[in-house]
Amino acid sequence: MRADLLHNMSAPPKSVMKYSGLADLASTTGPGGSGVCSMKFKGSSVFGKPVRFTLTVALMTKTPAFILRHLGIEPIEDGQKQLIALIDARARELTLPDGCVVIPTLTEHPILWSDTLAALAVLCKCSDSIWLRNKTTALSTGLQHTQVTLLVPPLFARRLPKGPL
Repeated sequence: MRADLLHNMSAPPKSVMKYSGLADLASTTGPGGSGVCSMKFKGSSVFGKPVRFTLTVALMTKTPAFILRHLGIEPIEDGQKQLIALIDARARELTLPDGCVVIPTLTEHPILWSDTLAALAVLCKCSDSIWLRNKTTALSTGLQHTQVTLLVPPLFARRLPKGPL
């Protein structure tokens, strides 16, 4: 292909693709088009149920042995493998989908699981954008944060506890 053909013409495209699978979740409040002006939406800004997990600041950057003692468990050797096994087991018990989007945390987001292991199971298996149940547990990453909010899809929200556990 010749290089002089690789430029951006300011004419709108000749084909228009339209996806309306989620159209009932939002309706337009402003004009839209092919980049001429932005499109705005009204409606619910969250599609799903936010669930917040918090870890006490006193546990941040602590050793696995310290955390195990906080849980009332006597550590074996350095305790890292022992703590990871407990975190992985707790992650399997949580009635969450295998993956959830991480959203900005607000204080009004409910905390359904207040136990330390549940918070560790989420914090140690998430990035800034997603939580994955089967992700390798990263203690060093998880212990750098005190809270995270997951957005649970509506179909899975029915499985969540009705109130704090």
